[in-house]
Amino acid sequence: RTENTNEKLKATDSKAMHGIVVFFSFLLSSDPFLTLPVLFESNELAIVAKPGGVPCHHPEIKHNGKTTIVRNDEGPIPVLQRAIATFPNRRIHLVHRLDAGTSGCLLLAFNVDAANAAREGLARGRKTYFALCRGDGASLRDRGKFVADGDVKDSKGILRSSETEIEGLWGSNDSPRRCCLVKAQPNTGRWHQIRQHLGRENYPIIGETKHHPDRKENRAWRDDLGLLKPQRIGLHCHRIQISSDDKDDSILPIGGIDVSCPLPSDMRTIIDLTDWAGDARDALPDLFEPYPENRTPPHEE
Repeated sequence: RTENTNEKLKATDSKAMHGIVVFFSFLLSSDPFLTLPVLFESNELAIVAKPGGVPCHHPEIKHNGKTTIVRNDEGPIPVLQRAIATFPNRRIHLVHRLDAGTSGCLLLAFNVDAANAAREGLARGRKTYFALCRGDGASLRDRGKFVADGDVKDSKGILRSSETEIEGLWGSNDSPRRCCLVKAQPNTGRWHQIRQHLGRENYPIIGETKHHPDRKENRAWRDDLGLLKPQRIGLHCHRIQISSDDKDDSILPIGGIDVSCPLPSDMRTIIDLTDWAGDARDALPDLFEPYPENRTPPHEE
C-alpha cells in the first residue's frame, strides 16, 4: 500500500433499506491495493474476492438511537472503500457480509432493487465454504456429510435457530500442525454460524478467537510458523450460487449466477505443507486455480 493511502479516502457512510450504501469522494489512486479482484459483473451486480483479515466496513457504535461510524486509519482499508475504487461512480450495496477474517466471494449490488433481488436469489441459492480447522478431522470424516443444527447466538447474544451442512474431507496430525479441511454449507444465515458450529464440534477454525478458540494453536500458526496474519481465520467462501425465479427478471439472469473464488495464497500454502495436499488438489481442482488479480484502477487524469 502506498504511503498515506488512507488520507486519499474521505467517506460519508449512510445506511439504506436492505443494504449499506456508501458514497465516497476521494482522489483516484493508481495503487492496486485499493481495488478488488472481480469474479462477476453485470450492470446491476458484482461478485468480488474479499481478502482475509479485511473488514467489510468501518465498525459502528449505536447510542441513543444514533449510529456513529468509527474510522480506523491505521487498520486495513475496508472492502467498501476498495469496492468504490474498483467500481468508480457507483453506489455500493453489501448484499451479505463476510467476517473480517474470512476471505472469498462477496456479493455487491449497484442499486436498491438489485440488492433486494440478489438477496432473495441468494436465499434460494447456496454458499459453500472451506475451513481449515484444528485437529485431524477423523471424527468428522467418520460421520460423512451431516447437518449441525441447534441455536447459535447472534451478535447481540440472542439465540437463533441455525443449520450448517458439514463434511470433513482430509486431515492429519503431521506437519505443519494438526489440521483438517472441512466443507461447510450454511442453510441459514446467522452471525458467525459456521464458526460456532465447528467450535461446538471441537474443530475450531484455525485463528478463531471467539468460539472455542485454541490460543496455543493460534500462537503457533501466527507467531511460530508465520502462516496466518493477524485478524485472519482459516475460512474461505469458495462459491456463491444465486437462483433466479420463474418470472422475467432483468436483474438476475435466467439460470441464476454460479461463481467460485479459488483459495488465496495463505490457505493454499498451509494445505501444500500437509501430507494430504495432493488428494485435495486432485479432488478439488477449482479450489486451487490461479487466484484472480486485482482490477486495474483507473488512471489519474
